[in-house]
Amino acid sequence: MKFVLAAAASLALSSAAYAQADHDMSKMPGMAMPAPAGAQGAGVVKKIDPRAGSVTLQHGPIPVLSWPAMTMAFKADSALLKTVKVGQQVNFTVKTGGAAPEVVAIQPK
Repeated sequence: MKFVLAAAASLALSSAAYAQADHDMSKMPGMAMPAPAGAQGAGVVKKIDPRAGSVTLQHGPIPVLSWPAMTMAFKADSALLKTVKVGQQVNFTVKTGGAAPEVVAIQPK
């Protein structure tokens, strides 16, 4: 039993040490790191659909997510949608990791 615990501890410590040794774990097969909880973007509101709870944004590149500039629809809370209008330039925070990317904050410029 002590051998199993020692082996598990050794494996856990060596994995942590490897990750801290300046290796890019995201480039290792099966080791992709999750995207940040909130990535910043800037763009123009193209469409607002309060019934569907979505906003379509034409945004610039979001390097932290490796996204190029594009136009796409995002989930968004209906309260957020009331703060912007079609055609407005905005800064926004997008959360990834769920079923679909979601705008969790949006402010007109």
